[in-house]
Amino acid sequence: MNRTVVTLVGKDHVGIIAAVCNFFADNNINILDIKQTTVQEYINMILVVDTTGYSGSFDSLAEGLDAVGKKVGCIIKAQHEEIFDMMHRI
Repeated sequence: MNRTVVTLVGKDHVGIIAAVCNFFADNNINILDIKQTTVQEYINMILVVDTTGYSGSFDSLAEGLDAVGKKVGCIIKAQHEEIFDMMHRI
């Protein structure tokens, strides 16, 4: 399994989660876990996804998520799970 951690931050509005989920579905990426917090008008979301079925490179995944983020007015970033774990290890 190829796990990737995806983070999203931005101003909340209708369609953000739909756009992200549609991108994943269109690219055969499975959402394993999702956590969302909305504080006043701001959304913060973290997802763990399985990219095993994704045929593109990690760079193309990051570029695709960046394009979705620009479309919905949010910042969306992807990190390999191993790198994310190393950065947050105490």
